Amino acid sequence: MPFLLLVFFILLPIVEITLLIDIGSNIGAGATILLIIATAVFGVGLVRYKGLSILKDAQIQISKGQPPAKALAHGILVLLAGLMLIIPGFFTDGVGFLLLLPPVRSLLLDFIVGSIMTEFTSHFSAKFYSSAFAQNKGAQPAPANDSDVIDAQHIVIDKKDPES
Repeated sequence: MPFLLLVFFILLPIVEITLLIDIGSNIGAGATILLIIATAVFGVGLVRYKGLSILKDAQIQISKGQPPAKALAHGILVLLAGLMLIIPGFFTDGVGFLLLLPPVRSLLLDFIVGSIMTEFTSHFSAKFYSSAFAQNKGAQPAPANDSDVIDAQHIVIDKKDPES
């Protein structure tokens, strides 16, 4: 998490300023400012359109009795895209426009869910096995009592006997 904060608050502005200077020196300061405003306005319009589309998908899923988890996850990424498009700069605009593409959102969600599940299962299994081994390490088995006894009937089948 600290690395992400470092990237967001230090490296991202450096990249944005560098791109603004490079593009501004090629097309001029006025055109650069107009381009930034145009991408923000166009991007917000696209975010609104995509957001309404995702809301419609969520309503359809709810009407079918299905949880709208996938639509909500896509909605969160579209909201993030809107934030990226409002932030002045060309790099964040590029990331924002990419997040508006459904295949990009699906890939990102698959990656995020896979990472969370991997982290969860490894953390859970490590905790489970460490506590299980810590409880049994060097301990003598507990004496059996009536609640530990399982009563069962069984039949022995001899594979060599043709009648069984």
